[in-house]
Amino acid sequence: MSRDDSLRRRAARRLVDAAARLATRTRTAADDSRPASVADVLFMDSQHAAYVQLHRRFVERANAGVGGWTSALEALDAMWETVRLLRGGAPAVLLTLSSNERSVEERRSRFYVESTDLLEDAIRAVLAADLPQLVVPPERLAVLVRVTLEGLVVELAQARTPEDVARVDQAYLDLRMMFGRLVSEPVEAPDLELEPIPLPW
Repeated sequence: MSRDDSLRRRAARRLVDAAARLATRTRTAADDSRPASVADVLFMDSQHAAYVQLHRRFVERANAGVGGWTSALEALDAMWETVRLLRGGAPAVLLTLSSNERSVEERRSRFYVESTDLLEDAIRAVLAADLPQLVVPPERLAVLVRVTLEGLVVELAQARTPEDVARVDQAYLDLRMMFGRLVSEPVEAPDLELEPIPLPW
């Protein structure tokens, strides 16, 4: 790992850790003069900044000839490392993700679009030589990565013991292995007839 990579990783960790602590503190002490929505928007801004840093780092590596699945999985590991920093503030993050405040909803919608676009662009750069063999195209793979990481945040929010955290880590490793096998023959999806699920929000 280069010195620049190391510095960027430390900067991203500090940024996300500070944002998670801010979201937790602000939600705990929220009132009319300091609404939780302020921390929610700041937190998503920090998450977007972390995505931008990761995108820049791995696109630069790809442009320098360091691409392929090894680099792609390293990028996924870096994202998981960033997500794990949310461990202490994960419950507050869940409230951010489910907030119905208009300003938060608008920022959340932009965050989903922006982060997915960054992921797709990074996938196209890092896996340029493997794109024709991908079972899932980059635009859909980007959504899968984002949704997977968000799901792991939900799991972290419910972790109460080291054993719980270890199970979430194992879930990540299993998902990582699955992503690493996406260059293969596609399996036809079954035609499922599923009943709609009523959501609580």
